[in-house]
Amino acid sequence: MSVKVLYLNPLQDYVDGMLAAAPDGYEVTVLPLATDPDGVAELCRAAADADVILSGVEVPEEVFRAAERVRFIQYLSSGYGQLPLSVLNELGVPVAQMKTHSISVAEHAVTLMLSLLRRIPASTQLLREGAWREDLDETSYAELYGKTVGIVGFGNIGRWVAKIVAHGFGANVVFYDGAEIPLTVSELIPAERVGLNELMSISDVVCVALPLNEGTEKLVGGAELARMKPGGLLVNVGRGETVDEQALIQMLRAGRIAGAGLDVYAAEPLDLNSELLELDRVICTPHMAGVGWENVQRRIDTVWSNVTTALDGGIPSGVITQTRRAPGVAAAR
Repeated sequence: MSVKVLYLNPLQDYVDGMLAAAPDGYEVTVLPLATDPDGVAELCRAAADADVILSGVEVPEEVFRAAERVRFIQYLSSGYGQLPLSVLNELGVPVAQMKTHSISVAEHAVTLMLSLLRRIPASTQLLREGAWREDLDETSYAELYGKTVGIVGFGNIGRWVAKIVAHGFGANVVFYDGAEIPLTVSELIPAERVGLNELMSISDVVCVALPLNEGTEKLVGGAELARMKPGGLLVNVGRGETVDEQALIQMLRAGRIAGAGLDVYAAEPLDLNSELLELDRVICTPHMAGVGWENVQRRIDTVWSNVTTALDGGIPSGVITQTRRAPGVAAAR
């Protein structure tokens, strides 16, 4: 008997690869997102018949409620604050987030750090204007070597950032996280755990890599930003809502901190009239830190590895629900 897999609201770059990599005996149905009543009803009917759901973002809550026979749900994004966790917990099946993009996001975070420290955008613009080495005040340029990098959020992304800047650039790393961090992680990654206030005050670069939830919304607010060094830099590759954006703009406008590198924003897409796009020493990228062809294949491999693990009664990688194993699945196959 075939396993029915429903792939909802897919990223188009992944569809062909996901279908090609599906194991034998898996019947995959791909459906785009729908918001009208008829379209949502169709999604619900398909979900009610699915053994496995692969979910993109913004899938209506009622679709998950309709998935009464589902045994495993793989969410294709890492941030899951928009998921109806209470509904998913009621389903009593494992739901997993996607963690494969941590390397790409961490590298992007370090790229933003280096671009700010080396003033790459400003130097490029001066060169285009015909100003050859006319802005080379050496006090305006800096190295990452020997700096203190404070990481707010020490999940997979934060840990990758720590490894890169510590081992690759000789930076000192401190971190803050409200969750308990396994001792093995602390031993393997050269980073010291400190309180948030201390981190904000001692760091030359603050890297925010937080998911969005009730405990992290505007965690880095005006009071926290005010603790930063005058020459400090802030990088955010987590979720835009975890930083008080208006407070950040005020700090930047006043020259209270030296710069910011942002890939995420309080409202997306970023308004083209946002002051962030006008401020000097602010680098903005369009929520693309996790993009990369290598990550496409990692995601596809992880999806099918997790699906087969779940259906064989194991625990998939990245489970975010209370239920970690798919009950009775192996016998049903």
